[in-house]
Amino acid sequence: MMKRVCHLTSVHGRYDNRIFFKECSSLAKNNWDVHLVVADGKGDEKKNGVHIWDVGNGVGRFERFFKTTAAVYKKGMELDAEVYHFHDPELIPKGLKLKKRKKKVIYDIHEVYRLQIKIRPWINPLLKSIVAFLFGKYEDYAIRKFDGLLVPQKGMIKHFDHLNGNTKYVANSMIIDDEFDLEDKDYSNKICFHPGSLSKPRGVLNMVECFKYLDDEKLVLAGPFVTETLFDKAKNTEGWDRVDYKGKLPFEEVKELHKEASIGLILFEDVAQCYFAYTVKLFEFMYFGEPVIMPNFGDWVEFNATYKCGINVNTNNPLEVAEKIKYLNANPDIKKELGTNGRKAVLKELNWNVDEERLLNFYDSLFAINN
Repeated sequence: MMKRVCHLTSVHGRYDNRIFFKECSSLAKNNWDVHLVVADGKGDEKKNGVHIWDVGNGVGRFERFFKTTAAVYKKGMELDAEVYHFHDPELIPKGLKLKKRKKKVIYDIHEVYRLQIKIRPWINPLLKSIVAFLFGKYEDYAIRKFDGLLVPQKGMIKHFDHLNGNTKYVANSMIIDDEFDLEDKDYSNKICFHPGSLSKPRGVLNMVECFKYLDDEKLVLAGPFVTETLFDKAKNTEGWDRVDYKGKLPFEEVKELHKEASIGLILFEDVAQCYFAYTVKLFEFMYFGEPVIMPNFGDWVEFNATYKCGINVNTNNPLEVAEKIKYLNANPDIKKELGTNGRKAVLKELNWNVDEERLLNFYDSLFAINN
């Protein structure tokens, strides 16, 4: 008989890459009765074998935190699953309630939230450290109660495995479903690329500023700015005239930009959890054969030493970054070598086929644990 699992989110959309396309779809494909409760206002549906239940879209953080989480929990309880897998820190209290009802509960920790709180623009700067400390204490208490934790970064394990021994790494790795041939890539062009959300911690100003030292190189940005204020600041930063800003695009269009670009840029600032290297963006660059100019701190150094897929730089030194871009563009053979190394690593081990096995083994382990 199929076991029923219910994924819960009050924040993410129904087609979230990690939640729906990877975890839920993989479980459904492997004989789980999978239900996903969301709050996006788009109605109920069934897709990829996954039953999607919508509790309606809340307005604002306050309503989402109280009314939406309550609605998500209520719908989840109606489904009476054997396993509940939740994805948002605001659902921690609901996870504890589920444990009191003797359910198996998984907390999927997408970020080290106590670190990320310190860079959230909507939290009063004077309160950030206090909020981060209090949240951390509460999260530590709750984590001990759950049946298991999933984290998308290897470096996150050390933050949590001393609190919960069933902490497992399942990366946001690539789903290999594209027929891209690396031999078609033009390494002679001078196109640099960065997809995804654009914020100061994620290095958007670092990227723009380094282009003031470049001539015929181009930077393509494909993603939303987190605030209009930051967008205005970026447009007024010297180097913006070398930027081709695309805005937010569907992933099919992002893939085409990956295929065209010959360098990937990740110039995160050394704040919060930006020292973690195992990001979706990095895996995408590697799969599409783009050598990556990446930070010289945290996991990024060891990652690049292992896979030899790019160059580590001081991300806050725009002149140094510009010099590395010039160096790669002057040596397309080196670009190809680094890009080829990255692609081989993704095809061999940094892909969802590998992480799907980790996910399935983790789920199987839940029923070998006596609670």
